[in-house]
Amino acid sequence: MPWMELCIDPLTDWNEEGLADWAEALGAFLTERGREIKTSLQRLPGYLIVRMGEEDEAGELLVSSSERLIVMMGLTVKDDSEREFAEMLTRFAKEMGAVALRAPIHYLAEKKFWQRLGALDVPEPVPLHEEIQRSKVGVELLYKQSLLVTYRGQPALCLEPIFCTARPDGPQSLAARRVERLLGGGRPIGFASRVSSYSPWQFEKKEWDELLAYSRLESYEKLEQIVSQSLPQENTAFF
Repeated sequence: MPWMELCIDPLTDWNEEGLADWAEALGAFLTERGREIKTSLQRLPGYLIVRMGEEDEAGELLVSSSERLIVMMGLTVKDDSEREFAEMLTRFAKEMGAVALRAPIHYLAEKKFWQRLGALDVPEPVPLHEEIQRSKVGVELLYKQSLLVTYRGQPALCLEPIFCTARPDGPQSLAARRVERLLGGGRPIGFASRVSSYSPWQFEKKEWDELLAYSRLESYEKLEQIVSQSLPQENTAFF
């Protein structure tokens, strides 16, 4: 399915704390226009889902906090009321601090609508067609404690720190141990991973696993830097 993305010039920094109010306002907007739709919010590592409606009839907004991206799922803009909602959603996204809004294209009229707003086609990801090379894997900061694994300088995976029930097999880096002590009192900390919305490639499981393995040590080091910089100086004196 083709997608289009509208780049947004945000009015503020990302406001994740206000997302619940934002979701409620979206529901109120639709109710005022004769569509009684209940909104609900589900939080997952690195992103949130705003569900609009009940069960199978629900459309969704996938909100990637780390990439400041809002993705329309199961929502169309084939009539005037839906186009009005899309325009309002764009304004809300700007006020929330999003940098982009992505929409699926089911009909030619939808493509023309988004083109008028300035949206561009999203290239389809393609297979990588090469062995993952460790030297070309990097790690960058995304948002708060979210990390981006890059390959050849391009986005690949998003990593979100999570508490785990056990540590993975193999040696543990000193950075990982220090982060565990800072964030969880010694509880194991790992990373939830997902493909970046901006990755130009499709990854097979082997490639995914290699990206995680090659970026693991650097990811803990980056996370340690982020955490230690966010704490009062007296809490990091033992470093």
